[in-house]
Amino acid sequence: MTNLQEVPTEELLSFHDYPTVHSAANNTTIPISEAQIQTHSLEGNFQNSPNRQGVDYAPEPANESPAEKPFWSVEYYQKFFDVDTKDVVERIIASVTPRWDNSLKRHLRTKPDLYGPFWISVTLIFAIAISSNIANYLQHANDPKEYHWKYNFHLVSYAATTICLYVTLIPFTLWGLLKWSSQIDDIEDLGESLTPGALELICIYGYSLFIYIPASVLWSIQIDLLQWLLTLIAAFISSSVLLLTLMPALKLSRHKFLLALGILACHLLLAAGFMLYFFPNAHNTAAVVQQPLKQVAVAVAANNTHLASEPSKV
Repeated sequence: MTNLQEVPTEELLSFHDYPTVHSAANNTTIPISEAQIQTHSLEGNFQNSPNRQGVDYAPEPANESPAEKPFWSVEYYQKFFDVDTKDVVERIIASVTPRWDNSLKRHLRTKPDLYGPFWISVTLIFAIAISSNIANYLQHANDPKEYHWKYNFHLVSYAATTICLYVTLIPFTLWGLLKWSSQIDDIEDLGESLTPGALELICIYGYSLFIYIPASVLWSIQIDLLQWLLTLIAAFISSSVLLLTLMPALKLSRHKFLLALGILACHLLLAAGFMLYFFPNAHNTAAVVQQPLKQVAVAVAANNTHLASEPSKV
């Protein structure tokens, strides 16, 4: 082993054919593998390199997920606005078509969004405010001399306050009640009946308000029966979608019937409040329709009185 030739480092880093070395002591042949020479030389040179100090060359994991942003940052809410028009249209259609297969929940389970609920709420705010002013104008169109009509801008703030509070406070309250009253004993249904999150509930409630946009436009028609019929239809469709979507989560609650009754009552109160507050004179349609007839009757009576007071001519 003492007669082994030393190979320079420059030659080790290049590809060469090395012959076998014969030992004079015991006349044995020691094969030198190129792969071993190159591997050991490269590893030794790399480990002893001065440029390697302070550098970590550990391999990065292949499936490393990005760090979760804090909920108070804008980046956290960007994922809830990452939807396209097709997704929003499908969820709007699902929000006005009550089905037993929970179509709205199927669309929202994978990727809930806040883009659709935001614009639905904003559109509903202005639709109610504009329709309410139109209805008020139509009610006083027959007496312009006695009543000076002007646009009520406060209705926009009233509608915005009502809708924003409803679409945020009710979902958060329902989320807390579902968490508090959920039963974890039924393990079999947990896979399909998980309690939705707070943002998912806001998304569901936001889409459920879409039906009130066309209803608010039709509420400006001064027909009492039509307005109440629209109110009942809109409340029925919207509350049905809510109950069918939340039914799997309600089944896990110990107070499922009370929660379902509360959801239905809140939605009916919202629909009735829309019509009674923003269209306050809708039930006086008969009086509005009969007002021109009363004016004609008063004019005829005054004319008859004037004629009776004049002396008869012979």
